[in-house]
Amino acid sequence: MTVEQLASEIAKGLINTGVEGPFDALSCSTAGDYPSVGVSQWEGPRCDDLLGRIPGGDHFQGRSYSDIENAGELQALKDLLGSDAGQAAQQQKLAEDCQNYVNSLQEIQSMDQSRPMIYAGMWCPTSDSVVKAFLQRREERGYNLRDLSVMRDMFYNEYANAAGCEDYAAGYQNRATATYDYVANLDLSQYGE
Repeated sequence: MTVEQLASEIAKGLINTGVEGPFDALSCSTAGDYPSVGVSQWEGPRCDDLLGRIPGGDHFQGRSYSDIENAGELQALKDLLGSDAGQAAQQQKLAEDCQNYVNSLQEIQSMDQSRPMIYAGMWCPTSDSVVKAFLQRREERGYNLRDLSVMRDMFYNEYANAAGCEDYAAGYQNRATATYDYVANLDLSQYGE
């Protein structure tokens, strides 16, 4: 599969599984007082870039979550994200992000199979640099990154600890299983797979 095809499948997977949230997802970041938004939980400058692509989104750029909440505008931001223009902007940004994820993951020698690449790419919104480092260390330890079930087990058993997010281990385990189920059942026949 080409970079574009892989990126498209990763984006569809994120949207179809909702592992990062729906288009109108809005929460306060766990890292600080700023919004975490949309189908890929964009934050900070990435959130501001997304908002700049949506008509009216500039109203929310650079603002803290508590400022938006105190102004009574959380629902307005959710509505903007879920609008047709908001969804189109998210799909465009997600496609760009996913191409970057594929390019980064292809630097790992054994990441050369479509399903494991799609699986790993669907984890990249959590932190593409953390995902890449996680996979590189597992490759060095002899894990078979070409085996989708090995990928599931690695992320299920080890990712929360490796990412320093032990408090979210159960959520990551659910994500590992849901992502595996989705990718394992993908019809990739149009790509000759």
